[in-house]
Amino acid sequence: MEVSGSKSSNKTLIWVAGGCLAVLICGLAVFLFGFGGLYWLGSQSAEEVNVAWEIPSGIGVDENVEFRITVTNISPDPVELVDIDFPTNYLHGFLIDSTDPLYVDTYQYSELGGGESFQTYSFNKSIGPGESLTITFNGKAVIRGDYGGTVAVCINSSFNCKSNVIRTIVE
Repeated sequence: MEVSGSKSSNKTLIWVAGGCLAVLICGLAVFLFGFGGLYWLGSQSAEEVNVAWEIPSGIGVDENVEFRITVTNISPDPVELVDIDFPTNYLHGFLIDSTDPLYVDTYQYSELGGGESFQTYSFNKSIGPGESLTITFNGKAVIRGDYGGTVAVCINSSFNCKSNVIRTIVE
């Protein structure tokens, strides 16, 4: 009888060790793929386009304001302007009335980790090779202050973006 108890104990020990090893391997895979995915997302930079930014550096309160962003496709393939993201801290000083061309959707999101919040304007506009598309944001300066942040122009996906730091003083 003692021999069969020993065999049962060995099987249990093997199963426990195998289970611990499986959990360890799964945890390591989640860790590696998670950080690998975050690294991949952070490395996207929309190399297929050039972006020209026309953002006023200063404006008076109650004045009309116009932001122009021109996206030029420098790749041999068509690209799609998916969206343009403005930090909500920047837009706090402005009221955006319209865009030309019209956006198809708008929503807010917070940065991963709960940092800054962004207002996204979705366009889903195709830009052919060598062509340019100018997006004009029309609005009014409404609150005095110093507004700044990072604007992102996203091409072909919401993760492949070209960014620029902007700043406007409303007096």
